[in-house]
Amino acid sequence: MKREIKSLAIIFMTILSAFPALGSDDDVSKETVTVTDLAGRMVSLDLPVESVVITFNFEEYLAVEGGDDPFERITGWTRNYWDGRRQWTWEKYTAAFPDIEDIPDVGYIHKGTFSTEKVLSLKPDVVIMCVVDYEAATDDVKKLEEGGVPVVCVDYHAETFESHSQSTMLLGTVLGREVRAQELVDFYQEQVEVVTSRLENLEDPKPTVYVEVGDKGPSEYSNTYGKDFMWGALVDQCGGINIADDVVETSAPINPEYLLIQNPDVIIITGSYWPSYNDSMRLGYYAEPAESKLRLESFTERPGWENLKAVRDGRVYAIHHSLSRHIYDFVALQYMAKCLHPEEFEDLDPEERFEEFHQRFLPVEYSGVWMTGL
Repeated sequence: MKREIKSLAIIFMTILSAFPALGSDDDVSKETVTVTDLAGRMVSLDLPVESVVITFNFEEYLAVEGGDDPFERITGWTRNYWDGRRQWTWEKYTAAFPDIEDIPDVGYIHKGTFSTEKVLSLKPDVVIMCVVDYEAATDDVKKLEEGGVPVVCVDYHAETFESHSQSTMLLGTVLGREVRAQELVDFYQEQVEVVTSRLENLEDPKPTVYVEVGDKGPSEYSNTYGKDFMWGALVDQCGGINIADDVVETSAPINPEYLLIQNPDVIIITGSYWPSYNDSMRLGYYAEPAESKLRLESFTERPGWENLKAVRDGRVYAIHHSLSRHIYDFVALQYMAKCLHPEEFEDLDPEERFEEFHQRFLPVEYSGVWMTGL
């Protein structure tokens, strides 16, 4: 059943001074409003903003902002989230927008390098954080607010339709792009319901699933995910049973012996381009199909994996790591549904839908390999 995003003004903000022509993307006059962010905080802002510092979810920001130069209002950001951690994505965007190399870096909260002094010196109208960043930087947020810079939190890590939709509409409000934000939410809802509508009537047994970040390569077990967090939440939404639900709370490596005992039906290795690890699972804008398959196959050569059901049955897959905790995680949802229930979702083409998402909402062209299997 189609869910509607109703009463957005009630959900997201208490208007202190009414907007003229609310919902128009062309409004230029500023009004003071109080928004309720995804951390449950009430934040007063002068909207629409003219300058932004952002620490995460850049692509959601760019998708909502739109236009020929969606970076124009970004005066500072956490560069390390792109450069180094998602290198091919960084290279794709800097090739299309060379000037973003010059956007000031404000540091990375989870590396302890985030600088409130740097942010305050940039004098942004607002700082946009994800909830995970906010929870790790409450003292920094307090300093910013004491310095007159409001902080607004979005949340795509929870991997729920509601938090994704609310976060996107909140970005639309902050940027004065409510119409485009609604278009994005509508598209996201359509793509999610392609999966959820079928799962409601699916009677097949739920397969057991193991997901691992492939950043460290086959020689070392990296993080897997627990219930209701990133990939763990997506496994549940796709009608699977995550074998890490009872042993991992959010993210952590699993005991290899536990994995062998659980003997999952499906294994999914996430990939990206992590320059620090030579044998990592590589996927993304510049990935080559043959190399990606060879790298995925190398994970099946781990000690004991030749006896795993997923390996014997050829149900080992790879998917780009950034296809979770983002508004385009419907791509991961569709691909994982195909992996877990191949007959029911044989007709889905998540790559085609991701290409369409690029054409409609992102400022760079689709390319490379984002998912593959043995």
